[in-house]
Amino acid sequence: MTGGTAGIVAAMATLRRRCPWSSAQDHASLEKFAREETEELIEALEEYRENPSAGHREALIEELGDVLYQVLFHSALLDESGAAAANRADVRYGETLQLIIDGLEEKLIRRHPLAFGDDAEDGRMAPLADVEAEYTRIKSEERQRKDARQ
Repeated sequence: MTGGTAGIVAAMATLRRRCPWSSAQDHASLEKFAREETEELIEALEEYRENPSAGHREALIEELGDVLYQVLFHSALLDESGAAAANRADVRYGETLQLIIDGLEEKLIRRHPLAFGDDAEDGRMAPLADVEAEYTRIKSEERQRKDARQ
């Protein structure tokens, strides 16, 4: 194993090239698996919350991996469609996954200015009511921008 995102991206690329089941899948055919894996994750979360044993922790880690696999699979499909749209013969697996990761990092920082902004430099945690109010304001602005784009 090569580890990290490079390792899972390489494994997914190999599956898309060499596994008949994986290579035949598309977004529509994978939708039911995304739902099933999400439901299994929720069940594992409930079980772990009720009994945070080592076994339930292990099961939760496995279900998180299964959900990550769905993200990885759909991102690989987007890599393939992006290459086709750009008339490129080579698929650059991992590009979409990196966009997802970069976008998530940006969103976490943008939505939590009280943790990442200039006022956060003193290392103190902001009051929960302030955080919730700021988050609600930011989400509202994001929805307005999204609606304006559509």
